[in-house]
Amino acid sequence: MAGLSLPPGLGRSFWFAVLLLLGMEFALHSDAVLLRYRSVFAVGRAVDKLQLVETRPPHVLFIGNSRTDNGIDPRTVSRVLSQPAATSFNLGLPGTNVLTWHGMVERLNARGLLGSRGIHTVVLGLDESALQDDNSLGYVSFFADRAALWQAGRYQDWLGSVVRLWSYSGNLRQLREPEKGLRFLAASTRQIDPVGGAAAAYLGYRAGFGAAQDQAQVAQQERAAHQPPAPVALDFLWSMLDRLQGQGVRVFVTIPPLRDRESAFYDSGASAAPYRVLLARLQQHGVTVLPAPTGFVPADFINAGHLRDAGAQRYSADVGRLLRASGVK
Repeated sequence: MAGLSLPPGLGRSFWFAVLLLLGMEFALHSDAVLLRYRSVFAVGRAVDKLQLVETRPPHVLFIGNSRTDNGIDPRTVSRVLSQPAATSFNLGLPGTNVLTWHGMVERLNARGLLGSRGIHTVVLGLDESALQDDNSLGYVSFFADRAALWQAGRYQDWLGSVVRLWSYSGNLRQLREPEKGLRFLAASTRQIDPVGGAAAAYLGYRAGFGAAQDQAQVAQQERAAHQPPAPVALDFLWSMLDRLQGQGVRVFVTIPPLRDRESAFYDSGASAAPYRVLLARLQQHGVTVLPAPTGFVPADFINAGHLRDAGAQRYSADVGRLLRASGVK
C-alpha cells in the first residue's frame, strides 16, 4: 500500500501548520505564557493569583467567583485580625465554580501548602452560580484536577485539559474582536497587568467598577439563582472540603450580599430549598457558616451582585470581625 502522500507543494505547508498547532498547544500548557497574557484572558489572571499564593502562601485564603474578587479586601481583613496584610489573600476569580476551586485546592495540596504552617483557614464565598456546571471562561481545562474529572466521568473535560487548543478555541476566537486583538499584540511586546492591577498590588482584591464587570457574566449569575445546584458541583464541593479538613484547614463559608434580592441560601421560597438544605449539610460537615451580611444599601453596589469599594470595605471588615470571633489569627 502506498504511503500517505500530499499534493505537490503542500508538504512543507502541512508540516509547518502541524508544528504551529503543536507550538500553540504547548504554549497553552505553560503558566509563563498564560501569565504573559493576564491582561487578555481570565485564565492568565488566574495564574497570576495562583502563583502568588504558591510563592507567598497566606494563612487565610478567600476562594470564590467575582463576588469574592470584588467583595473581599484581604488588607482590611488582616487589619481586623491584627495581622500583617500579606497573611490574607483573595483568590476570587470571575466565572469560576466549584470544579475550578477543587482543582486549585488539589494543586495547593500537592505543593504542601495546606495546614497549620501554611494556609490554615479557607473562606469560601458561595453563591448559586458557583454551584452550576458552567465553563464559559474555560477555567476547567486549565485548573480542574484531571484525576477527579476522569473519576467523575467527565471525559470531555478531561480531554479538554489535555488538548487545550480545542477546548479553549471559543475563548481564542475572541481575538478577532479589535479591542481584544490589540490587547493581545500589546501584551506580546511588554508586560501589562490586568484591569484592576496585578495580584500582588492588592493581594488579589479588585475593586468593583464598571470596566471590570462582564455584564454577560452578571446576567448568568442572576439566572443561576433559579437553578438548583448541579450534582457534579456538589460532588466536587464535598471532595474539596474533605481535602481541606483532612489537612487540618478550618473552612468557613460566607454568602456575599446582593443588592436586589436575598441569596437562595436564605430565601424561604420552594425553589430555594436545595440551597437551604446545602447550608445545613455544610454545618453538619464541620464548616462554619458565617452569619448573613446585613446593613448594605444600593449605593454599596456597582450592580445587582457586585460591591463597589466602599461596600467591599464594610463587608471585609464584617468578615474579619466574624473570623476573629471564631478564633482565627
